[in-house]
Amino acid sequence: MRILLVSLKGGVGKTTTAVHLAGALAAKGKTLLVDADPAQGALEWATRGTGLPFDVVLPEDAKPKKYDFVIVDTRAQPKGKTLDEFTRKADLLICPTSPSALALETMPRLQAELEDLPYKALITLTPPPPSKDAARASQRLIDMEFPRFKTIMRRYAALEKAAIAGCLVSEIRDPRAMQAWADIQALTKEVLKK
Repeated sequence: MRILLVSLKGGVGKTTTAVHLAGALAAKGKTLLVDADPAQGALEWATRGTGLPFDVVLPEDAKPKKYDFVIVDTRAQPKGKTLDEFTRKADLLICPTSPSALALETMPRLQAELEDLPYKALITLTPPPPSKDAARASQRLIDMEFPRFKTIMRRYAALEKAAIAGCLVSEIRDPRAMQAWADIQALTKEVLKK
């Protein structure tokens, strides 16, 4: 299964989602994360820690046929050539968006570029209740007829701690770490049902 993470806006949790989705899928089969983002956040994440349960490589080093799952973390504002290169064999495109107005406003433009590809929006970085940000973002996506995951990725400090430590959030000692991991597990179930 080949999954791409694409967004027209940076800072929406694309790399954090890619790393953790790869971590959850690694429990189900051999998993590769291709870091196609020039910022190379996933590659740096992998080099900080003691080892992630999946391989992380640059596009030129990818040998996807050896893997059950291939996750591609694309650059923010992917150009047509980048999308063409990776989407030819994509089973699913995940389009992370924060609940901010600026992030949500990019979604119709992204949708126009994706046309008939298999894609879904993923709402990320939402504050915990009683905030209504997730519900508002979800309604905006419904209004624009943008398919979306039911899972909402909440914003937790534990996710940032995982990035700093170079590991998955499930390995972090933090009272909210397991809630963050539960969000990832819920997303993984939805992805596998696709």
